[in-house]
Amino acid sequence: MMKLFQENVYTDVELADNNEIAALKLIAQTAADKLGVDEQELKSGLIVREALSTSAMGDIAMPHANASGIENPTVLAFTFAEPIIWGEAPTHSVDTVIALIMPRNEHQEDYHDVLDSFANHMTRPADVAAITASKQDANGLVNIVNNWLPVTVFA
Repeated sequence: MMKLFQENVYTDVELADNNEIAALKLIAQTAADKLGVDEQELKSGLIVREALSTSAMGDIAMPHANASGIENPTVLAFTFAEPIIWGEAPTHSVDTVIALIMPRNEHQEDYHDVLDSFANHMTRPADVAAITASKQDANGLVNIVNNWLPVTVFA
């Protein structure tokens, strides 16, 4: 079952460059270290995916990539001390990033339910407000994100 665990939550992260590429590099490095996978594969996957269309909605972004050599999906959450300029528009910024690292396998279509569920929650003002209110509360973020995950995926 796909879940966010407290050890995968990073709050008040400070970046030297508050932009999308710096955030994606940090996510790739963190996930690669945690999962023992190729950092370049993750970084390329995240950057290419965001170039296709942004994963940001409001103050939240949900970048995702596939990784070789893992069996189970991993969810990581990052909140940033300063808003991150996300995408092409310099006025668009995010302060919370929920990253999904998924196995590279024949079941990649299974993750569409996860992405659809997150997109649905990210358009609800009350859900976005709950994430914003929990920016510095790792346990709160874990509870909210896990409630956003569809229960049928990998159950």
